[in-house]
Amino acid sequence: MGIKINTLLITLASGLLLNFANTHLWILLICIALVPLFVIINVSSIKKSIAIGFIFGFGIGIGMFSWMIQGVSHYTGNSSLYGVCVCIISSIFLGLYFSILFWVIRMIWVTKVESNSTLFLNRLCVAAIWAISEFGLAFVLQSFPLHYFRIGFPFVTNLYTIQLTSLGGLVLLSFLTVLINLFIADFFIQKKKIYLGYSFLTLALMFVSGYVIFNTYTLDPVGKSFKVAIVSDNTNPETKWNSENGNTLANNYFQLCKDAAALRPDFIIWPETTIPWTYNVNDDLLREIIKISSSGDPIHVIGINNQDSIRKKLYNSIFYIDNQNKVNGIYNKQVLLKGIEEPLGRFLVPFLTQEGFVLSKGESNQPIQTSFGKAGNLICNEVVVENSGVEQVKNGANFFFNLSNDGWFKDNYISDLHFYYARLQAVENRKDICIANNCGVNAIINSDGVIVSEKKETSNTLVSGTIQPNNNLSIFTKYPLFFPLFLTLFVLFYLLTLKFKTIRVDTN
Repeated sequence: MGIKINTLLITLASGLLLNFANTHLWILLICIALVPLFVIINVSSIKKSIAIGFIFGFGIGIGMFSWMIQGVSHYTGNSSLYGVCVCIISSIFLGLYFSILFWVIRMIWVTKVESNSTLFLNRLCVAAIWAISEFGLAFVLQSFPLHYFRIGFPFVTNLYTIQLTSLGGLVLLSFLTVLINLFIADFFIQKKKIYLGYSFLTLALMFVSGYVIFNTYTLDPVGKSFKVAIVSDNTNPETKWNSENGNTLANNYFQLCKDAAALRPDFIIWPETTIPWTYNVNDDLLREIIKISSSGDPIHVIGINNQDSIRKKLYNSIFYIDNQNKVNGIYNKQVLLKGIEEPLGRFLVPFLTQEGFVLSKGESNQPIQTSFGKAGNLICNEVVVENSGVEQVKNGANFFFNLSNDGWFKDNYISDLHFYYARLQAVENRKDICIANNCGVNAIINSDGVIVSEKKETSNTLVSGTIQPNNNLSIFTKYPLFFPLFLTLFVLFYLLTLKFKTIRVDTN
């Protein structure tokens, strides 16, 4: 028997609703977005659940990737049809993922039972399977950050609920988010108010425990604090430097540098690929920038491509340059964008090819030693990969610099998500972070999640503040796989013991 049209529409609408809640970071909406879906799953067969999962995932994809219709065309100069194809293929991928997920969920799903505890444990298992699957998908898609989907992510916008990530990472927030949705769904399925109470209790515990963690967090400072000035010219990435606009663009940089130097910072932080060509020690633009600020003795942390002409490799890099134009450190990006920075098979988006070079992965994730401690570095999408921050903190990083370029995404939700992923890295790893983002959010965020300063403008932007290096190591940083492994063990225990002892009551 096929899926009824009203079921199909509700499923598709649920996917679109969930995407809206996730991309617009609405906490309350994300807590109910899955409820219609679980109610439908409860009365559906396994085969129907597979189809429902695909429709649901496709709905999420259409919401997530619709910007690609014009965006991909904007990237490549090809027709909008190219963007439509990318959008549909990406949506089908999510549809297939959720069809598999819902097949697994329906296999272990319990409908009506005599014992509330039996149903409670079953819902814990369902939430665990969702969270584990989401964690696994994120691992597989490290080089495809535009396809990330983490259902618990809206909770990072709240100062208290984000604190839980210092214990279990983002997977903990996703687990609890799904659990809240399950309990509300069971309020309608089982017709018992106790499940609505469970949902409110779970949500309340998230806020209360986060409040306690925030107020009991103790900073372990190392050395003295230092001052940073974050600058961004917010130039459209389509803009090409040439004889007609070169002087104007250069003067924008010079004015930004003057304004930043006037604040007497210890570091001036520039965005990713600030210098839109490869590094050269005799580069006139770079030399003039260094000269303007030389009296204040700051270190410039600046995004420039780094070329190894011998091995014919090109890196997306961060250079640390002092007032004598001496390079004190270089970080090369570790997690490259598939199909954009490195080939996906033989495919590479045309605008990033460069005279026989493609970008190469950096060979070290060691932080850069400075006079104020070790600086961890995250370039663009690396801030989305939780493990990128973890590894650098384990290697001794005392604070983070995040350099990005959101020029291609300035008019959609991705820029805001980018900012909150940086906040997530700060709290998960308990490290202050500076964000320099062309056409995005430029900010300073403390290790406790407090946003010290935040600006998103279309013209020249300057953000300043103080960073305190620290030696804090969160539970998440020490044991990043603990909670996913704990959930996995619980699922195995449930399936091997409790599931076989479950007594179902089929009311039909």
